[in-house]
Amino acid sequence: MEEKIIIAGSGGQGVLTLGLFLSNVAISGGKNITWLPSYGAEKRGGFSFCNVIISDDEIFSPVVDKPTMLIVFDQRAYETYKNKIEDYTVFIENSSLVKSSQVKGRKISVPASDIAKNLNFIRGVNMVLAGVYSVANDIFEKGIYLKVMEEMLSGKKNEILEKNFLVFNQGIKFIKDRSLFENINNGLKTVKENIGKWRKSDKHG
Repeated sequence: MEEKIIIAGSGGQGVLTLGLFLSNVAISGGKNITWLPSYGAEKRGGFSFCNVIISDDEIFSPVVDKPTMLIVFDQRAYETYKNKIEDYTVFIENSSLVKSSQVKGRKISVPASDIAKNLNFIRGVNMVLAGVYSVANDIFEKGIYLKVMEEMLSGKKNEILEKNFLVFNQGIKFIKDRSLFENINNGLKTVKENIGKWRKSDKHG
């Protein structure tokens, strides 16, 4: 497998931290990785992005031109990278700050900023998106994410770790609940279509 990820947003949103987090998860999961951060715009409000590649094989270049996964924190990030979305790209957007009309790829909209704010941890937007990524990617077990989170936050107050766990789990819950809702709706649609077919069949029978 090879996952090519672009993560983009603004300085202070935790863009580079999310990239580093996913890289460490992949290492713990036995994969090869590269993490190429943009250090030039780390100041709060400046444009920030990173490239992450996760692979079973040797990686020859850390640069991502055609992402299999694009994660955007805000509108500017979306506008910058929307032309890189292909039919095979999974596109995760923070719909609290992004309004897109994307038709290519598989779009996953999650109001990450609103979720983090409602949990009184606005700094946790990146971990909400990490939770969504863990479901969309579906390669690594949840325990690996939590173990890496604990390692990266070692030395921090337990309250910070608990808040990160909470927003991460909420990201997972949001996407799973939405998938369940969509499956139920699709199931109801199929049942209604079949009932319509059966009724037509009865009329002609």
